[in-house]
Amino acid sequence: MTSILLSRQARRGARSPLPAMLLALVCAGMAPCAVGAGDAVLGADLRLRELTRLAERSNPQARALLLQEAPRFTGSAPYAVQLQFLRLLRRIHSDAGQLGEAYAVDERLIKLASAARDPLQVALASLGRVHKRLNDNDPAAAMALLESLNSQYRELGKPEFEANAEVAYGAIYNTTGQHDRALGHYLRALELVQRNAALWSPREADVRLALARLYVNSDNSAKALETTRTYREARAGQNAIPPRVEALMHFMDGRAYVSLNQLAQAHAAFNRALALARRHELRWIEANVLGNVSDAWLRAQRFVEAERAARAALAPSEEVKDQSIIQMVNANLGFALFGQGRMAEGTVYIDRTTEELRKAGAMLAVSNILAEKSEALERAGLHRQALQTVREREKIQETLSVERRNKAFAALQEQFNAKQRGAQIERLRQENAVKDAELRNRNLRTALASLGALLALVLCGFVYMLYRKSQATGRRLAELNAELAHRSAHDPLTGLFNRRSFVERMREQPAAGAAGVAGVAADCFTLLDIDHFKRINDRYGHAAGDTVLVEVGRRLNDVVRGSDMVLRWGGEEFLVYSQGVNQAQRPLLVQRILNAIAAAPVVLEDGTALAVSATAGAVSLPFGAGPAFGWEQAIALADRALYKGKEAGRNRGFIVEGLEGPQADASCGAAGERELRLQLVLPDMHWQPAR
Repeated sequence: MTSILLSRQARRGARSPLPAMLLALVCAGMAPCAVGAGDAVLGADLRLRELTRLAERSNPQARALLLQEAPRFTGSAPYAVQLQFLRLLRRIHSDAGQLGEAYAVDERLIKLASAARDPLQVALASLGRVHKRLNDNDPAAAMALLESLNSQYRELGKPEFEANAEVAYGAIYNTTGQHDRALGHYLRALELVQRNAALWSPREADVRLALARLYVNSDNSAKALETTRTYREARAGQNAIPPRVEALMHFMDGRAYVSLNQLAQAHAAFNRALALARRHELRWIEANVLGNVSDAWLRAQRFVEAERAARAALAPSEEVKDQSIIQMVNANLGFALFGQGRMAEGTVYIDRTTEELRKAGAMLAVSNILAEKSEALERAGLHRQALQTVREREKIQETLSVERRNKAFAALQEQFNAKQRGAQIERLRQENAVKDAELRNRNLRTALASLGALLALVLCGFVYMLYRKSQATGRRLAELNAELAHRSAHDPLTGLFNRRSFVERMREQPAAGAAGVAGVAADCFTLLDIDHFKRINDRYGHAAGDTVLVEVGRRLNDVVRGSDMVLRWGGEEFLVYSQGVNQAQRPLLVQRILNAIAAAPVVLEDGTALAVSATAGAVSLPFGAGPAFGWEQAIALADRALYKGKEAGRNRGFIVEGLEGPQADASCGAAGERELRLQLVLPDMHWQPAR
C-alpha cells in the first residue's frame, strides 16, 4: 500500500516518509543573536540557546517551555530576540510534524522580517511557502514560487538561503520523480552545509535523511542504507544523535529493507524507530512508522498483522492531523481486510480514502489505489467488480492525460505571450524615449531632425528584428501545436493510435447498415488482451511490461493492412479496426493477428525471451441479420467474446456471429442479456522456450 499512497506523497514533496524533515530544512532558526545592549537581551539569548539544545533531546518538553515563555521573547522584545524565538518555534513545530503550525510561524516570520527590512529572513521564511505548496500536492506552483524567490534573493550571496533553496529544488524534483536532478541539488546543499558549519539550517542530518529518502524512492535502497550507516559512523565518539534523527534513520532503514524484500530486517528497524518515537513523544514519526509496518505486513500477505498495525496507526495519525498519513493508514487497513476476505469492510476504508483523494484533486493517487483495488477484487474472484474498477481507472488516466496536455499547451502559450509582451514594452519604452528627447531639445530642431531620422532608422531595424523574431516564434509555436496534435492522437508508449483518435474516426464514419449479407465486406473490430500481463510485470518489472507492449504494437502494425487502424485501447488491451473484411476473411484475419503475437518470443534487454500470447474477441458491422448495432455495442460484444476466450484458456479468439435468445432492440442493454453465438479461432503456431 505504501507504493500507492506514498507515490502520491512523493509527488507532494516526498512527504513519505519525511515531510516534517523537509520542512525542517527550510530556515527554522538563526545563528545565536549577538549580545544586546542590556542584561534582558543577553538572558533571552542564553535561554533560547538552552531551549535549542533541549529540543534536540526532548522536542515536546522544549515546545511546552517555549510556548509558556513566549511573552518574554515577543511583544517589546528586540527584533533579534523575536526572530530567534520564531525560528526556534518553527523548527520545533516541523520536527514534531505539526505542519500547520510551522506554516503559520512562516507567515509571522515574513511579517516581522519585512517590517525590519531584513531580506534574508524574508527569503528564508518564504521558502516555507514553497514546501506548503508541495505539501498541498501542487509541485508546479511550488516550482514557480521557488524560481521567483531564487531570482529575487540569489544575489544576496548568503549560503543559508542557497542551501535551503537547493533542498527545496531537491524536494520538488524528488516529488515529480526526477531523481537525478534531485540528487544533484541535495549534494550541493550538503556541500554548502559542510563548508559553512555555523549555519543554523539546514542541518546536515536532515540533508542526509533527505538523500536516504531519495535513494529509497529511486529504488536504490542499498545506497540509502549506506547513507544512514555513514552518518552514524561519522558521529561515533561525538555527541549522541538526537532522538528525532535516530528514529528517522531507523525508519529510513526499515523502508530500504522493505524495498529489498528483507522484511525481518525491516521490522527490526521499524521497531527501533517506534520505540524511540514513543519514548520521546514523536507522534508524527510513530504514525508514519506504524503505517509503513502495516505496508510491510501487506507485502508478506500477513493480513491480520497488517490490520493490527494499521489500526494502531489511526490514533497517532489523527492526533498529528496529517491527512496523507491518515489516508495511507486507511487504505492499508482496507487492503488488509481485503486480504482476509472481508471485502465489504475493506471497501468502506478504500472508498473513503479514494473519495478524500478525489476531493483533494489527487487523481493520480486515486488511479493508483484503483489499480490495487482491481487486483484485490480479481484475486477474490469478483471479476465483474474488478472490471468496473479497471474501467473507472482508465477514465481517470485518460482525463489525466488530457490535463497534462492542456497544461503543456498553456505553458507554451504563456511563454509566447510573455515574449510578445516584452517586445511591446520595449517598443513603448523606445517610443517614449524619442518623445522625451523631442521635448527636451525643442530649440535644436535642426539637430533634432537629424537625430530623429537616425533614431527612426534604428527603431525600424529594431522593429524589423522583432518582427523576424515574432515570425520565428510563430513558426515554432505551429510546430509545437502540430506535435501536441500528434501526441493527442497517439499513445506515448507504443506510438499507436489512442482511443480518442479512434472515437473521432468513428464519428466521421457513416452508420453501418441494419443487416449484413454473407460474403459482403464489412467493418471488423478485433479487441485483444495480452495474456498474463500482470505476471510479466510482477516477475520481470514494469520496464519488461513496457517492452512487451511496444513489441506487440509493432507486430500488430506489421501484420495488418495499411488501411487498418491499430490502437492501444487501454492498459494491455489493443484494438484493430479493419474495413472491407468479408465473412470468410474474418477468421483468417484473427488467426493472422494471434500468430503474429505468439509466433516468436519477446526478447528483453537482458536477453530473456518471453513467450507472449493474446486473447481476442471480434465483431463485424453490419452485424448479421437483425437490428443495427453501433460501433460502441460492437466493441462491447467483442469484449464479452474476449472474456469468453480468457475463460476458455487464453491464446485464442472468438468471433461473434450472432445473438441467441428472443429478438430485442439494438440497445447495448438488450444485447448484453442475450447469449453469444461464437466461432472459435486458434493460432496455428505458438513459440515455446527450449527445455
